[in-house]
Order: sequence, then structure tokens, then C-alpha cells
Amino acid sequence: MTRVVLVTGAGGAGRTTVAAATAAASARDGARTLLLGADGSADLETVLGAALGAEPVEAAPGLHAARVVARDELEREVLRLQSRFGGLLAMIGVDPLEPEEITAVPGAADALALRVLARHLGAVGHEPFGIGEFPGAPGPGRPTGAGPATPAAADATGADTPDGTDGKAAAETPWDLVVVDLPPVERAAPMLAGPESLTRYLDRLLPVERQAARALRPVLAAFAGVPMPDDWLFDTARAGIAELDATRRVLDAPTTTIRLVTRAGRVAGAGDRRAATALALHGRRVDDVVVNSAPYAGISAATPDERAEALRELFPEARIAVLAAADDEPIGADALAAFAAGLPPVVGHEIEVPAVLDAAAEPFDVESDGERLVLVVPLPGADRGDLDLLRRGDELIVTVGAHRRMIPLPSALRRCVIEGAGLRGGALRVRFVPDPGVWMRR
Repeated sequence: MTRVVLVTGAGGAGRTTVAAATAAASARDGARTLLLGADGSADLETVLGAALGAEPVEAAPGLHAARVVARDELEREVLRLQSRFGGLLAMIGVDPLEPEEITAVPGAADALALRVLARHLGAVGHEPFGIGEFPGAPGPGRPTGAGPATPAAADATGADTPDGTDGKAAAETPWDLVVVDLPPVERAAPMLAGPESLTRYLDRLLPVERQAARALRPVLAAFAGVPMPDDWLFDTARAGIAELDATRRVLDAPTTTIRLVTRAGRVAGAGDRRAATALALHGRRVDDVVVNSAPYAGISAATPDERAEALRELFPEARIAVLAAADDEPIGADALAAFAAGLPPVVGHEIEVPAVLDAAAEPFDVESDGERLVLVVPLPGADRGDLDLLRRGDELIVTVGAHRRMIPLPSALRRCVIEGAGLRGGALRVRFVPDPGVWMRR
């Protein structure tokens, strides 16, 4: 299984340098390594001293690198979607966009970077459906509402992924380790939460289960007085959900972790608290925290430094590395590998994944407290004034500052009502008591 390390952190803290050094050192150790620049800039080219594009190039022995070229990726996606919906656009009188008309949209790199990562890992294909071949899509010579064009499209179960696999076995990849240079954590946190949120929105708008009502659609249309969505629209939603699920599998895999880069100072310390809260809310695991360019150095569980102690409180399971300010900025694979001597080694890019990465931990726990059940949501660094809770049906909506997550409640908690909630010991504890109206009586 390919090991994935996502590198993010404070702006200007040296994320790109740490990401490149992590990759260079792992390649020196014999790991087949891909370094992916996903922050939308060309800084990785400067650090490596090599020109990079959308496809991996060898920057050093064992080390390949690529970057997300936002304009190229956006053009690819727009033309792909335009091909799928070409017939519909023609019906409503919308002229298709030409490639030269497509310009990069702010935030496009963030939205597309994770799909590029999944593509390099073989989780999704370059072109899940060939141009003009999307199952059931209206187009030239194909009437609206025509049946599926392929047998796979006729399957309404959603079991097949867009690349034709069953979603259980990922394609073989040439990489032992993929290191991703992400944007600053303020952008990276919502970026990592994007696939889950988009899946929820798509499923809410066009639930796959409604395809079971295909035979009733003419009757429903007669009663409602408006046309019901055609099969190709549901197939489009199913394909989109399958792609998002593939990306989520990459992010949620136990072999995908985060290396957080920060710097010395109170301002950075306040940012660390916000980062810890946002990443914990979305269930992202931080393996390492690197304090870069500090006026002191050392890697030790007993580093006598208030900064390191504060970080251990926010990230109790992470290794803390404090790096002294370097005399020269490391440029090139050799200098980066030397710089990496101060970084914790990446665990888990060997053939045998170590036990510490062998199983994903559940992001939330349910504890018993007498007749109460307590949902425990880790939120290190959270401030009580930034916290808001709302229950809607079988979900708990947790908002912390600018970040929000909808948590599906376990079946036992769905039959309970909320008694109260509190923030204690870096965790949100929501108390539930049985609802007499629905709880099974003894």
C-alpha cells in the first residue's frame, strides 16, 4: 500500500522545503517516491532546481516530482463536463466553451489537487468516461432520456466506480511514498474536508436510491406536472459520487497522515491551535509537527521548551521536531536530503506497513456514563466561544469557527435526546439520554 504524507502548516513556515526534504530523504533510503506540488505555486521547482509539469519527471535518483497545473486541470475538467452535458447545453442554447476561453478560477487548484493525487495513486482515471461516451448523456444523434450506453451504466447500485473497478482494489502504482505539498492549513483543512461535503451535497440533490423509481417516473411526472430527471442525470451524479468516494478512500486510509510545519513565535502558536482544532474536527491524523527556523533545535520527547510542550498538548500522538534556522536555504536534492537529517523519518513506506498504521482510528468515541451515552469529539485547542452545536435528524452539526462538520450519529444515539454538552480536556463531550418515546422499554 502506498504511503501518503500530506505536508501543510503555517504560511511562510517552509512547508515546501520540508515536503521536498521529506521526499528527497525517503528516495535516498530506497523508497520509490513521488513529490506532488499541490499548493498552486511553482515554488517546488525552485526548491528542487528542476522544471515540473503535470506528469512526474525524475528530479533525482528514485525521486519523481510533479505539480498541479491549475489551468490545465481546470481545462481538462471543464471540457470533460462539457462533453457529458453537450446535448443539454445545446438544447438550452448555451454555446460550448473553447479551450482558450477557460481561465483559472480562484480556488480551482485546491479543488482539483486531491483528484490529481487520487489519479497518481490509480484511484481514479484520467478520463473515467471517454469524450462523448458518458452513459446515457444526450448528444448528437442521441435523444434525451436514451438508455444507458454501456452495461455498467445500467447498474443502479453504484457498485462500479467510474474507472470500471469495483472500488475495493486500487490500481497498482509505481510509488512507495507520495509526499504532497499542500497549501497553508487555513486552505488545506477545508480542502481535505471537500470530498466528504461534496458527496453529501450530491447525494442530497440526486440520491442514487431514487433510480429504483425509474419505472414510476412517467406516472410521477403526470401527477407532478413537471418532467422527472432522466437516467443520464442520475448516472452523472453516481459517477461524481464514485470519484469523490475514491478520493475519500485515499484521504481516510490509515497510511495517509499529515506533517504539520510551523514556526516559532506567539502568532504561529495561535495558528497551531486553530490548525489542531480544524484537523481534528475532520478526523485528520497528524504524525509529525516540525517547528522550522527556530532559534533553538532538538528532536526529543523531553525537549525542555515551552513551544514544544504546547505542541505536545495539541498533538499528543505526534512527534515534535524543532529545527534551528539554517545558514543557507537548501536548494537541490543533495541539500534537501542533508536538511532532512533533522526531520523525523517517514514510517510506513516499507513493503510491510507497521502496526501503528495498520488500522484507522475512529475519530469519535461513544462512552457510557450510567444511563447516559456520551459522544466524545476530539477538538484540541478549541475555544468555547467559537463552538456551536445543532442536531438535525440523525446528524450532529458541529461548527468551530470557520469549520463545520456533519457527524452521522451511531444508531444508539439516534434514539436519544441531547441533555447537554461541554468542552473539557481538548474534547467536546455531548451527553445523550434515552428518548422514552422511541427507546426499547425493558
